[in-house]
Amino acid sequence: MIKQIIASALITASVYSYAQTKVTEGTKFTVDANLETDDKLVLADDYNSYMFSAINIDGLMRNVFPHKKLLMRKLDQNGSLVDTYVKDYANKTNGVLHNYLGSQQIDDDKFIAFTEEYFGKENRKEVFQHVFSRKEGTFTTKSIAKYSIESTNRSGTTYVLFSENGKYAAIFNDRFANKKTENVNDVLVLDLRTLTPVWNKEITLSSDYVEKSLTLTNSAKIVVLRKASGWKESYKLELVSNTEDKDLPFDDKYIPEKLYAFSKNDNDYLVTFGRKNATVTVGSSTFGTVMYYDMKSGKAVISNTNLAGSKDMNDVKVIKTIVKGDEVLMAVQQETVTRPMPTTMNRFPDPVYSLDAGMLIKFGKEGEVKQFVAAGTSTGKRINIVEAGDKLYISAFYPKGAFGNTGFSMKVFDFANLKPQEVSLDYKGRNFFQNYGFADGNMIQYVPNVNKMMFLQKSSKDVQMFNIYNFIK
Repeated sequence: MIKQIIASALITASVYSYAQTKVTEGTKFTVDANLETDDKLVLADDYNSYMFSAINIDGLMRNVFPHKKLLMRKLDQNGSLVDTYVKDYANKTNGVLHNYLGSQQIDDDKFIAFTEEYFGKENRKEVFQHVFSRKEGTFTTKSIAKYSIESTNRSGTTYVLFSENGKYAAIFNDRFANKKTENVNDVLVLDLRTLTPVWNKEITLSSDYVEKSLTLTNSAKIVVLRKASGWKESYKLELVSNTEDKDLPFDDKYIPEKLYAFSKNDNDYLVTFGRKNATVTVGSSTFGTVMYYDMKSGKAVISNTNLAGSKDMNDVKVIKTIVKGDEVLMAVQQETVTRPMPTTMNRFPDPVYSLDAGMLIKFGKEGEVKQFVAAGTSTGKRINIVEAGDKLYISAFYPKGAFGNTGFSMKVFDFANLKPQEVSLDYKGRNFFQNYGFADGNMIQYVPNVNKMMFLQKSSKDVQMFNIYNFIK
């Protein structure tokens, strides 16, 4: 009997110990924040995770700084650096320019990045895919598209699009065009699961409209938002696939600004942020309404969003889309743009883009906006959303004090009513989320099978990982 009591007590203690939330810190490792961009925590499991970043530097400092590189850092369970894999994607031929186009995790083993190089002397442009495999510990590079260009300055623009379900990627090469040439585009859509083309063709669009926004649907089709050339406020939505090329009708009084695609019940839908007419009154927002568009029926529902009317607002980024039954929840984040004043050393400074407030928009069965709530006021960092059953864990930065210092907030939302509750965790006598969780949303990962939340905290010269075990209760 005594042995049974002792055994029972040990089991209870073990379960209690396992259920306790625990924080671990990894060893700091060095990075160069002045060069590395698009940092992401990817390919995470019980044992390892990886930090991806890209170096995309052109100019006279080529021989001093690393020029064009993709970096994948392997981290152990605690987040300490184990290894670094580097892909130099620069062609060293004099006069060849390069550009990093974008990247995304494919599955538990693979991560893909796209780059381009263009060379005016040979009138060519080439797009490459670089696939990193954690099993092999290597990047595999392949040329996937070659295009003719007029010159370096007339090389057009290459866009990389990813579908919301993560299954497809599209290379959209918008060729250089003027009044004397046709608006010709090259489109390649890839199946990321097999890394093979789904369709590939040349499309000619009417020259009286220009491209404003692009999106790739979960059925591997492209929708192009186009604006009339000149001052006329006229827009069209054009659907392009291997077998289709047609306009999607909608209310011509609606002014769309940004375009996104998602799926519900195996049907494709569009969401566009914009305004109801061409007139913009003082204090109103260019992104003040949202159109929910059923691509199958052509039905459009336009609702108010109350997105900020800041004159500096430049974009609305969709961070995550969650479909539950007939309802759709879209987490979005506003982007603002500031234009620095010219100086004697820099007469034409580049505009500065910054992420701002995060919002949750819930759409009902018919596409109407049912709820619109704040998800955290950001100070330049991407928000992060973890879905766990009917709960949403959302992390965001916020201004913490009168002197401009920032804090970090973790809140849990009930999907049914979107009411937030603050999540707190005592660590070293302080609230972890306000004092240690200084992580951009791209640098946060949740591993469900071990119930572990990972944060990569990045400063100007180093990175450190914090792991929270037994995060979700």
